[in-house]
Parts: sequence; C-alpha cells; structure tokens
Amino acid sequence: MSHVSKFTGVHWHTLKALDKRRLEAEAGAIEPGDVRRLGMGEFALDKRHRYATVIMDAERTRVLWVGHGTSRQAIRPFFEWPGEHCQHIEAVAMDMNTAFDLEVKRHCPQAEVVYDLFHVVARYGREVIDRILVDQANLLRDDKPARKVVKRSRWLLLRNAANLKDGQAVQLQELLAANQPLATVYLLKDALKGTSNNARFSVNPTAK
Repeated sequence: MSHVSKFTGVHWHTLKALDKRRLEAEAGAIEPGDVRRLGMGEFALDKRHRYATVIMDAERTRVLWVGHGTSRQAIRPFFEWPGEHCQHIEAVAMDMNTAFDLEVKRHCPQAEVVYDLFHVVARYGREVIDRILVDQANLLRDDKPARKVVKRSRWLLLRNAANLKDGQAVQLQELLAANQPLATVYLLKDALKGTSNNARFSVNPTAK
C-alpha cells in the first residue's frame, strides 16, 4: 500500500480502507457465533524480538484477528469482540503461552485446550530430560569419565534419531543401554512425539 500510495498520490489510509472493503467482499463477514474451534499463535514482527498474535478459525482456516503483543491485555480485545459467543468455543489450539492459557480459561472456560506439540516437546526437554541428566550426573560424582559422558549427552537425547550421524547413533545406543533412567526419558520423548525412531536402539532393562 505504501508503494501504491506513492505512485498514485492516494493517501495510505484511503488505500487501507479500500483494501479492507475488498477483503470483506471476498471473504464475507465473520459471524462470531459460527466459530467453534480456534488456533492461536505468536509471530515475530522483526529481529528486535517484537511479537504479535494471530487468532484463526481452525475449521475454516481463516484469520479472525491479529494484534500487537502476546500479553493478556494485548489479546483480550479479541475475546471481548464475540462476547457471549465465547461460550460456544469448543477447543483452542495454541502455544504454551501463559497469557493465552489464562485468557482462554477466563473467557472460554468450557473449551478444551490443545497445546502445540513443538512447545510440549521443548518443555519436556527442559523440565524432564534436563532434570534426569542432572540427577544422573550427580550419582556419578565418583566416576568422572562416566559423569562426563552423561553431561555431554543432552543433544543426543533431544535430537531425532534420524538426524544423528553414524558415530552419534552408536554413542546414543551405548548410553541408553548403560543408563536406564536416560533410556526411559528418551523412549517417553519419542512416544510423546508419536514417533518410533528409537525402535532400533536396544535398552538393557537391568542397567542402573
């Protein structure tokens, strides 16, 4: 619109109003009562870590609302727009964003929340795998070589098996065979992701 404004001499706001009318004519008016399932996500506006939020009708794959910021205050105007129709929202798919979670629970308490798998797996890595790694490393204080191997194994456990090089795959197999707790969290990670990449790794059930 900026380029068209400079080329034609028509004010930017006039062009914006015309483009909005065109979009409304093509997409049709949005009736909030028709919306049953939402998708919410954040995206970067620039490299300075400024973010915005987009909310979509998940069933019709159409954008309903875009706003600056990702805080509760930033996204609240969307939930105020449909008003009592928020009670008709059945499910919301979203990032693991606390602000999103709290606003959805406030305005759509009956909606089922479905978290984005990428963020679920990332949080599992931070809160479960990292915790087990620390615990196992602490148990190996008197075995410095083994402790060193465990402390350096984080990326082996987090990375998909299909993306490992041959040498890394062997290291991972040896690690899982030697350490039952790490083998358990690794298997659970793949189960969480719905993958079976670990099928080729053997685990010693008697390992400590």
